[in-house]
Amino acid sequence: MKPKKLRAQLLAGQYRGGIRIGDTGMVINSRLLEAIVPEEEFWLDDTQNAALWQGKRWRLAWVPQRSWYYEGRLVAERNPTSDSPALISTEDVSRIGQQINRDGAPPGEVVFRPVNALEDPLQDTQAAIKEVRERRKRSRKGWREDGSWGPLGEPPEK
Repeated sequence: MKPKKLRAQLLAGQYRGGIRIGDTGMVINSRLLEAIVPEEEFWLDDTQNAALWQGKRWRLAWVPQRSWYYEGRLVAERNPTSDSPALISTEDVSRIGQQINRDGAPPGEVVFRPVNALEDPLQDTQAAIKEVRERRKRSRKGWREDGSWGPLGEPPEK
């Protein structure tokens, strides 16, 4: 698209298409964004994490890359680790909490253990050995008393 036509669509809020994210080479669809603003139409104040656009002062929030393709609502929250950036936009998961049935108990017994608790290292090996033994019993093949392999209950071939 020619720059003049592109700028006209941007100013009218009618642009539909791909948006390249900085110098990353990543492209997202414009439908994922609320507004797309030409650079010369707003003023950034990096010291206050704010922007001036359409005569209003807007607070800026950092959006982590994992949220760039999220198609739901994003919410801005205060950064718990530092003042820069002051706000971080994350996926709005409030509706998930509304769908939880608090009366329903999980089936069976739930056992919590420390993260560093170790499982039996031979657990999978023992299960595999048991499965092979059961399969061999069904196929009636296995290791004979004399150390040879073949059908059980038959003498070894000579």
